Amino acid sequence: MKIVSIKIHGYKNLINCQYALENFNVLIGANNSGKSNLLEVFSFLNILLTGSEDLKERLLSKGELDNDKIVSHCKNFKEKAISIEIEFNEEVNGELYRYSYFIEVVVGSHDFDTGYVNKELFKYKKISSTGPMSTAFERENTIVRRVKGPKIQKIDGSEALVSLISKIRDIKESFDKPIQIGIDNIFLLCKTPVLYSAPDVIRESIKKQNYVIKNGRIVSLALIEEIDKILKSEKAQYYREILNDVLNISNINVINIAQDLKSLVFKFNDEQENDINELSDGTLIVLNIVTYLVSNKYPVIAIEELENSIHPKLLKKMINLIKNDFYNIQVIITTHSPVLLNMVKVDEVSIISNRACGKATIEQVKNKKELIKKLSGPFSSFSDIFLYTEE
Repeated sequence: MKIVSIKIHGYKNLINCQYALENFNVLIGANNSGKSNLLEVFSFLNILLTGSEDLKERLLSKGELDNDKIVSHCKNFKEKAISIEIEFNEEVNGELYRYSYFIEVVVGSHDFDTGYVNKELFKYKKISSTGPMSTAFERENTIVRRVKGPKIQKIDGSEALVSLISKIRDIKESFDKPIQIGIDNIFLLCKTPVLYSAPDVIRESIKKQNYVIKNGRIVSLALIEEIDKILKSEKAQYYREILNDVLNISNINVINIAQDLKSLVFKFNDEQENDINELSDGTLIVLNIVTYLVSNKYPVIAIEELENSIHPKLLKKMINLIKNDFYNIQVIITTHSPVLLNMVKVDEVSIISNRACGKATIEQVKNKKELIKKLSGPFSSFSDIFLYTEE
């Protein structure tokens, strides 16, 4: 399954913002341009579709996600509606299908305002067939306009926060196979992980042996526990080979040091054994990301600022690893690094920037000249331009 495009309207500075995606995607932009906002949309969608009633109430009635306001930053944008549309492709029984899922919510601005799901639409078609997409289901406020399957006439007024797709998921077996698979994929997409590795947090999580999520981003795995699972699985040899190739770690093992307490020991190029606490920041970050990639179960993942604390040589290895070994995963990387940009193809790069009244736009880069021109704007530094000299 691959995302074709994401369209966002009304979420923070993302106003009529569309992002067309390939398999490997690099998104560059200044601070406050909207890179993190774009990735937050997955958490926003996840709460809408699978969150508790308390989380949905806080999201829609108070307009808050992780204590952060989600309503538009644009002063000229007076509406309260936030909409997301995701188009994606999936193969079903040897045929490629295109799907489109749209949801629009109205967000309250005061404690007495009640947020609700306003519109919802799910369409699909076989790409090889002609004609428009078929509607699997459609909803406007509490009225269900159309469902291609079991009859759901109305959503009760007390269920204003409930997405129709969540209700239909429980009875999806009544639908045709392509619709069932499309519904499952929406719930996979809303769980898209966003990785942002911070070495100090990873070190603390190793001590506590816990998983750390901040603002919807995975900052650290329960690293030793995840590595232990991999080393006991059929992926163990593959994982060891990756660590040897990328980090020159010739051996890695999890050991028990006390009841319910484990540690990690490793060797670089068959030298003496070392403890995990002796790893550098960059090595810890790479270990955190590689471990997640190997254990990953989602078709799309995002990595924020991959370049953090990583030497350019190691960064190049990581990019090659992601492209070559994990080509079956659709990847979105956000970056500020001109060094990283020089390691990828120009047509893999998109630039997000703020326009009038703070609205963000995303533009794919066609060639190196265009990239140089866009990087020469007010948000770039001289180094950005200098590294992109013409061949």
